[in-house]
Amino acid sequence: MLAWARDLGLVVDAFEEKRLLAMRLGELAELMAPEARDADLELTAQWAAFICLVDDRFDRSRADVRPEEVASLFARLVNVFSGGHAGSGSEIEQALDDLWRRTAPRMSTQWRERFVADYHDFALATQEEAAGRIEGVAVRLSDYVLQRRRTITALPMADILECTARAPRPDLPLGESLVKALRQAAADVAGWTNDLASAEDDLREVRDNLVTVLSCERGCSLPSAREQVTAMRDDRVRDFHALAASLTAMALPGAEREEVRRYVAALGTFVAATLQWLSVTHRFDTCWAPRPM
Repeated sequence: MLAWARDLGLVVDAFEEKRLLAMRLGELAELMAPEARDADLELTAQWAAFICLVDDRFDRSRADVRPEEVASLFARLVNVFSGGHAGSGSEIEQALDDLWRRTAPRMSTQWRERFVADYHDFALATQEEAAGRIEGVAVRLSDYVLQRRRTITALPMADILECTARAPRPDLPLGESLVKALRQAAADVAGWTNDLASAEDDLREVRDNLVTVLSCERGCSLPSAREQVTAMRDDRVRDFHALAASLTAMALPGAEREEVRRYVAALGTFVAATLQWLSVTHRFDTCWAPRPM
């Protein structure tokens, strides 16, 4: 994973390389897809690295990033999915092109369309977040929760696991609302747990975080807000498991039932892996604070 990031110019010096290693994304990949082949584990880790490093382009800048800059980058990235990259562009475009060429041909047209839609929604949410930051708009808790579900990039990563864990999303016309709710619960668990892990880093860099947004709206201390967010997260984990049980209990033919079981199990592993990884990653350590511009 490090060699891949280095070869594509996603990391350019020893500091960035050490920080990428400290994220322990190889461990995350093994937790997410424990039965995957080595090549699929490598692909999973590389997608995770790409997602983290794109996120860092905005979150770790000491200067406010303008919405038009976010829009410009994501327009170029989304263009990669349609073949518009054509071997040129920035390092980050080349990295996405490499990942997409090794992932998309293995998946169905429906999967490709869904992944692009999920990634495009992440791009729009990130642009909206940047615009709100520039305008100095105070974020309401309910709005932040919905926005965080989109900016955490959990849904695109869950899409990737359909490929690398070999657990495609089942086609369930009567269960589609349950599948959607299950994916949203997984994204919320990932986003809220991430905010618990990064709260001090976000506070130091003056970024919105579920802990600080809740503290501000409810007029409580940061320790109290952290306790409340932890309770919210734990309730959402229980929501996820209840939805998973409902899906696997559906009366379906044998082949479809196994497909649902495998998909639900993969999302369950995704949630468990996220919880475990965010408790051990060093991604948010003070020593990796952005260097002076």
